[in-house]
Order: sequence, then structure tokens, then C-alpha cells
Amino acid sequence: MLQASAVVVLGAAADLATKAWAQSRLAGGHDITLGGGLLRLQLVVNHGAAFGLAARFEPVLAIVSVLIVVALWVWAARARSRLERVGAALAAAGGAGNLIDRLIRPPSVLHGGVVDWLHVSFYGPTFNLADVMLRGGVILAAAAWLLQQRSGARPAAPPGSGANRRSSGTRVTR
Repeated sequence: MLQASAVVVLGAAADLATKAWAQSRLAGGHDITLGGGLLRLQLVVNHGAAFGLAARFEPVLAIVSVLIVVALWVWAARARSRLERVGAALAAAGGAGNLIDRLIRPPSVLHGGVVDWLHVSFYGPTFNLADVMLRGGVILAAAAWLLQQRSGARPAAPPGSGANRRSSGTRVTR
């Protein structure tokens, strides 16, 4: 659980730091183009969900985001493998980063917009580090979980669960 919490906190902090950088360097319509136009850094504030859906419903999006972040953190805390745990924690970190934007950014609490600043030429919407962590983390955690299911192997119990301790009771045989 400590590992998952650390990933969530550090991931959300990294996302907020990159957004602060983007706001300071890309404000006023300043764009930075890299890789011959493959990557463009541009500041966009999104008041909706993915692709701008549900704009003007920021309070609902914030509440749904809280529920998703909590569910992802619980998944991370209960994960049976390190890869699944890290993936779910990364996804929770991404969700937390965008949730914090919705809570603290102008114009007011629960009405804030998410700061997006990455745009690749072959993908339509502009996004941020939180989006990368959210999507990549879910894919990583789901793949790890599916591999466990497919192999049929029972991974070790999470640390601290007590499932790996030997019983001190007597063994009954027939």
C-alpha cells in the first residue's frame, strides 16, 4: 500500500509540475514545435472530459473523478503483482492530477479546467502527463492482471497481508 501511495503522490506531483511549466512557458499563444512538427507544445484548458465531452458539467466530472481515483487506488492497494500495482497506481496518479486541476484552477472550485499541453501530429486532442499516466497505467495494470489470469498461477499475496506466514497450528491427517 505504501508503494502504491508513493507512486500516486509522486505521479500527481510530476503532472502538476509539468502543467506549471506549461502555463509559464506557453501562455499567450506561444507554441514550441519539436521533431519536425511531430510534437507541438501548446497550452489548452479543457473544461470537459476526454475530447471536451461534458463541458459545463465540471462539478459532475469532479465527483466522478474522485470515485475513479479512489477505485484505482484500491485496485493498486489490492493488486497481486508489482506490475499490476504500479500500473493501477500510475492510473490513480493521472486521475488525481486532473482532479486537482478541476478543484483548484480558475474560474472557481469544482469549475476548473484541466491544463493540456502536449499535441502529437497523428493524434487529435491535446493532452497532458496525467492523461498518459491514466491511460498507460490502466493498460499496464489490466495486462498484468490478464497475464496472471491466463497463467493460472497464484501470485504471492500482497506484503503485510499475513497470507505468506506459516501456520503454527497442528496438521490433521486421515
